[in-house]
Amino acid sequence: MKSNIFIRQLGEYFDTFLPKVHLSSKNTIASYADAFVIFFQFLNDKIKLPHHNVTYKHFTVAIFDEFLIWMKNERGYSVSSIRQRMSALVSFLKYASRREMTALSAYSAAKGTELPKAAHTEFPYFTKDEMAILLALPNPQKYLGKRDIVLLSFLYDTAARAQELCDVCVSDVRFATPTKIKLQGKGGKIREIPISDEAADLLRYHVKMQGLAGRNSKSLPLFASQTNAKMTVACVRSIVDKYVRLAKSDNPDLFCEKRYSPHSFRHSKAVHMVEAGVNLIYIRNFLGHATIESTEIYARVGQDAVTKALTNRQIPRLASEPPNIANAKYPLPDCLANARIR
Repeated sequence: MKSNIFIRQLGEYFDTFLPKVHLSSKNTIASYADAFVIFFQFLNDKIKLPHHNVTYKHFTVAIFDEFLIWMKNERGYSVSSIRQRMSALVSFLKYASRREMTALSAYSAAKGTELPKAAHTEFPYFTKDEMAILLALPNPQKYLGKRDIVLLSFLYDTAARAQELCDVCVSDVRFATPTKIKLQGKGGKIREIPISDEAADLLRYHVKMQGLAGRNSKSLPLFASQTNAKMTVACVRSIVDKYVRLAKSDNPDLFCEKRYSPHSFRHSKAVHMVEAGVNLIYIRNFLGHATIESTEIYARVGQDAVTKALTNRQIPRLASEPPNIANAKYPLPDCLANARIR
């Protein structure tokens, strides 16, 4: 069957542009593919339109409005999930509109669709989709990109405060199964926390690349500034601000809080642990809180997500698996099927 320009561009987007030009991570690509699978399911189920017959003329404001209602009412998606999926569609249509005139109106319709507003919380944190986007942003082909990949991942996986990250020395890392990190918290309190295997692999890479594996390096800071001095909280904040700006620019429908900080990574880890059904006592110990009252604020966030997560106690890890959705009831375009298994 001869494909139309939309299907051809969709293939070029997933097979070439995202992985080879934009250098998107496999998780980002899978997440974008997931959005299109869901959109095609909507078109097939609601208006009996199979994906191979979809053209840019079908991308209208009315269709997108119906899609939003369908996701909310029939699929039960949260506001953040709905916004993430629309953001993926908008990103593709922006790409297509620069290469095909007939895609301009489709991009305009998607861009102009009024999305449900995400409620602001008492503390800014990142959803799992937003965290995956952030962790995929540093460019490993650049020197600082290599450091920043590890730093942002460490910040999330350990839920360390910015000052705690700055104070970590090479000797505070104990590579084992699992690898553990010694953190010095408020009041000089020491806690040792386990990290994921993925984060440990990144730390091994960082230690090797920075020449920190020698015996004389034990007292050196794990993360250093561009001048090789001990990193400061201001430096950590600057790094976080840089990638949040990039993330907001690339994903205007996500990252809805006005301000984020390094502490947002700590909040995010705590919320994701609550959503995974982890006992608050364990989260308190992990975060180094003096009392359980300090930890209870996270239990008030996303109670619906907590209820669903109790049946699947998987704590979000650094390198999460591609989104797991129900198999489509009809064949997918090859580009989407391949993107979901990268």
